[in-house]
Amino acid sequence: MLLLGTLVLWAAKAAPLTIDEIDAREWHVKAVEIAGNEAFWTSTLKAEVLTQPRAWYMPWKSRPVFDPTTFQADLERLRRYYESRGYFEARIVYELEAEALGQGDLITVRIWIEENEFVRVGTVEAGVKGPEALPLPEELPIRRQEQFTEEKYQAGDKALKEFFLKRGYAHVDVSRTAKVDVEKHLADVSYVVDPGPECVFDGSQVEGTKDVEPYMVLREREWHEGDPFSIDRIRETRENLLKLDLFRAVEIGWETQNKPWQVPMLLKVEEKPPREIRISAGYATDEHYRAQLRWQNNNFLGDGRQLGATLKYSTITSSIGVLFAQPHFLVPHMRGIIEFRQDRETEDNYTLDASRLNPRLEPRITRALSAYFGVRVERDKLSSIDGATVDALGGDVKDGVLLVGPSLGLRWNTTNDPLNATEGSVANLGFDQAGLAGDFNFYKITAEAKKYQPLPWEMVLAGRGKLGFANAIGAESNLPLFERLYAGGEKSVRGYGRRRLGPRSSANDPIGGRSVVEASLELRRPILGPLGGAVFLDAGQVSLKKYDPPIGDLKLGYGFAVTYTTPVGPLRFDVGFPVERPSGDAAWQLYFSIGQFY
Repeated sequence: MLLLGTLVLWAAKAAPLTIDEIDAREWHVKAVEIAGNEAFWTSTLKAEVLTQPRAWYMPWKSRPVFDPTTFQADLERLRRYYESRGYFEARIVYELEAEALGQGDLITVRIWIEENEFVRVGTVEAGVKGPEALPLPEELPIRRQEQFTEEKYQAGDKALKEFFLKRGYAHVDVSRTAKVDVEKHLADVSYVVDPGPECVFDGSQVEGTKDVEPYMVLREREWHEGDPFSIDRIRETRENLLKLDLFRAVEIGWETQNKPWQVPMLLKVEEKPPREIRISAGYATDEHYRAQLRWQNNNFLGDGRQLGATLKYSTITSSIGVLFAQPHFLVPHMRGIIEFRQDRETEDNYTLDASRLNPRLEPRITRALSAYFGVRVERDKLSSIDGATVDALGGDVKDGVLLVGPSLGLRWNTTNDPLNATEGSVANLGFDQAGLAGDFNFYKITAEAKKYQPLPWEMVLAGRGKLGFANAIGAESNLPLFERLYAGGEKSVRGYGRRRLGPRSSANDPIGGRSVVEASLELRRPILGPLGGAVFLDAGQVSLKKYDPPIGDLKLGYGFAVTYTTPVGPLRFDVGFPVERPSGDAAWQLYFSIGQFY
């Protein structure tokens, strides 16, 4: 009986096999193991292969069938993965451990990788074909003595094309060679550029329009006939068209067969329905559930006019608003906007009912720089003001009625994605003043900057800094309670509750201040597929004094976030913790939203 039991166990778990040694029955993948790798994460290498086990979080699903042909291709994919990153001597071996269990025959795949030394870049040469000595970029993405990779090798080609496309050459062509000496672990790289003729823009033709008038496409062009050809102007034009929210796709091409120096342009668009409805929801520890419903017509009465209505609700804020925008108002690239909102804000120590009218102009100065200037006209009514708040502010708090004043600002934006930026920067400068008429007289200045820096291993370092100053003109009560500066909560210092940083009344309610400073650092990285994560450190504080950023009294918050990428932006869950927990406040804060924190 002992001998029989031993034979059964031996049959159930046989010795390691190769693909040719397994029999023709249907095998299922139990596990895929990779070892020996040092240059790349195991999770990264596993993502390259199609032979996958059942996900650990789906135990109810059947195990995937093992396909020998697919596995053979997986081994070749891994070899190519290493070769494309400069590892031309990498060795990849495997073994299959088969478990014949009758009803559930399983295979464990084990892959061992011997990486060996990678190839470095030896020499980099670039030249231009033709009699005319044309300039070349001072530096290419591929550099001597760096690790040779196909990505940088191809990036050199792309950089040379880009250089000439920006300088008037519509038909530039680049040929490249790489001579790899595996024994010396060196790769000599060379590029030859054929720029073709120097070109100018010719006539433009529009295709694909149905309900949109062709002139609406043509007026978004960043070139005129006879202007020097420039790929930057083409890209700006494409961005302009997509920002209209009238097109699902935009393609801009030009004649390449005969390589004419006068380049006719083709703008091809695919329309989408002009009307859209957007529904969003979120959650935060302080305001609990929130929801937003937005309806918008992006071609109201034609000419690309926009008319939208928005309805928002949470336990703190409820709002209904209407916005009308006229593109190319008075001059090209300037929008005329009229916005009306009816808001109600229910804070711990007061309630605000506000009717707000904000007509403004929004000119676009350059591709990255835009501005706005307009007028705020508001009917603001404060009620349910807590007595301790009144006492903390000197016993005089206006409940208001009318607020009128100018509002203007500048915005610089070079980011690559409005919802999930991985590189570039944003800077905002805003100025608001009240006192042209009404019951309040104050000014407020805010400045905020954000920077996104890509790092190795698909990581992104995101940073943010903010300064704000507000001051009454005349009596202190001319700075309304709802225009004072606050910090803490979502889009601020996440370890603390909403507005829970800074001075408070004797009833432990925030009373705001006249100076605020905030800063954040966040490290983001994808984890698996659409799933990503982040860790963050926030800091901030509010001061009662004017022009007194309380840098020496910053309060810190830290935490982590989990994100899930979707077509409308990343779904994001944040958990924040205060370093110094204020008396009576929660030990942690939870936030759920669509889009990155900043």
